Amino acid sequence: MWQQYFSLSIMKVRASIKKRTPDCKIVRRKGRLYVINKKNPKFKVRQG
Repeated sequence: MWQQYFSLSIMKVRASIKKRTPDCKIVRRKGRLYVINKKNPKFKVRQG
Protein backbone atom coordinates (compact mmCIF):
# COMPACT_ATOMS: atom_id res chain seq x y z
CA MET A 1 0.00 0.00 0.00
CA TRP A 2 2.66 2.53 1.00
CA GLN A 3 4.68 1.70 -2.13
CA GLN A 4 1.82 2.82 -4.36
CA TYR A 5 1.44 6.08 -2.41
CA PHE A 6 5.20 6.72 -2.43
CA SER A 7 5.52 6.18 -6.18
CA LEU A 8 2.76 8.72 -6.84
CA SER A 9 4.33 11.40 -4.67
CA ILE A 10 7.93 11.18 -5.89
CA MET A 11 9.37 14.03 -7.96
CA LYS A 12 12.60 13.74 -9.93
CA VAL A 13 15.16 16.56 -10.01
CA ARG A 14 16.89 17.20 -13.32
CA ALA A 15 19.26 19.78 -14.78
CA SER A 16 17.02 20.36 -17.80
CA ILE A 17 13.33 19.67 -18.17
CA LYS A 18 10.90 19.41 -21.07
CA LYS A 19 7.39 18.24 -21.71
CA ARG A 20 7.21 14.49 -22.16
CA THR A 21 3.55 14.36 -23.19
CA PRO A 22 1.07 16.93 -24.54
CA ASP A 23 -0.68 16.85 -21.13
CA CYS A 24 2.42 18.11 -19.28
CA LYS A 25 2.50 21.72 -18.11
CA ILE A 26 5.60 23.75 -17.21
CA VAL A 27 5.07 25.95 -14.16
CA ARG A 28 7.35 28.38 -12.33
CA ARG A 29 6.89 28.34 -8.55
CA LYS A 30 9.18 30.02 -6.01
CA GLY A 31 11.88 30.54 -8.67
CA ARG A 32 11.97 26.89 -9.73
CA LEU A 33 10.61 25.23 -12.86
CA TYR A 34 8.30 22.27 -12.50
CA VAL A 35 6.68 19.90 -14.98
CA ILE A 36 3.31 18.71 -13.70
CA ASN A 37 0.92 16.23 -15.24
CA LYS A 38 -2.50 15.66 -13.69
CA LYS A 39 -3.32 12.64 -15.86
CA ASN A 40 -0.04 10.80 -15.28
CA PRO A 41 1.74 11.96 -12.09
CA LYS A 42 4.86 9.88 -12.78
CA PHE A 43 6.06 12.64 -15.15
CA LYS A 44 6.56 15.14 -12.30
CA VAL A 45 9.97 16.85 -12.54
CA ARG A 46 11.69 19.79 -10.86
CA GLN A 47 14.63 21.69 -12.32
CA GLY A 48 17.62 22.58 -10.17
